[in-house]
Amino acid sequence: MNTLIQATLLFFICILNTYASDFHSPRTAALGGAGHAGPILNDAIYLNPSYVSFLPSYSLAFNFQWFDGGGTLPSGESELHGRTWNLSIQDGRSELFQAGAAYTHRDNGNFIHVGASKAVVNRMGLGLGWKFFRPLDGSRAGIHDAIFSTTVLAASWLQVVGIVDNLFESEEGRRYGLYREFILGAKANVMGIALIYFDPHHTPNLPEGAWGHELGIEFTPYTDFFIRFGNFRNAALPHLDQLRGHGYGFGLGWISPRISFDYGLSRVLSGPAYTVHSAGATLYF
Repeated sequence: MNTLIQATLLFFICILNTYASDFHSPRTAALGGAGHAGPILNDAIYLNPSYVSFLPSYSLAFNFQWFDGGGTLPSGESELHGRTWNLSIQDGRSELFQAGAAYTHRDNGNFIHVGASKAVVNRMGLGLGWKFFRPLDGSRAGIHDAIFSTTVLAASWLQVVGIVDNLFESEEGRRYGLYREFILGAKANVMGIALIYFDPHHTPNLPEGAWGHELGIEFTPYTDFFIRFGNFRNAALPHLDQLRGHGYGFGLGWISPRISFDYGLSRVLSGPAYTVHSAGATLYF
């Protein structure tokens, strides 16, 4: 119990201080963008494709996200508000390899993600993902990029990952926030009561500063109910390209034998402050 108390105190000390994927489910948003080392179900498609090999189920997910704020974009164009919806499917049972695909509609464009993985040994997986982004302004061609990841189940209570997102980092991609990013992720299970996620990352070509992090904690007071907190610093905001920020997250989740429901709130504090709400459901079998 002392270990749990110390870990909790450390978390709340740090929260007084990154989003590193193109889409955040309600669970990811609640954890402040953290969770690369242990994405649940279809979150693996965006956060860490190599983890699909450790999720032996078929799953179908739908998520909806909306945000509003009292400020304006740095260009002064319009008040902050927007909508995002997402549909994904994942097959973690195939014997040859495991894979998933997703479609995401944002106000500024549409994303297609495809990820595949294979467990090379029982406790290690390799994954590769492809992404395609089509801006809705009609002024530019579609943008292609990729993500590579590896997951190691280091111990019964610890998982670690290494990820390179936006492997090719084109000039066009940078205009929409698609910078090459190196991510280390860790997930620690504290006495079966709490899961702690810590994801520092390095973005070499980012003008605002290369280092950032995501930090989250997930409590399980009951086997089917989750309470989540998170924070992020110098993070890419997946609903607003070209912007980085810091803030915090909060959310709840409930899971049954065949379906899960999740809600996440993300509060961005840097620049024009605003709040993002996310809700979603996942069917799995």
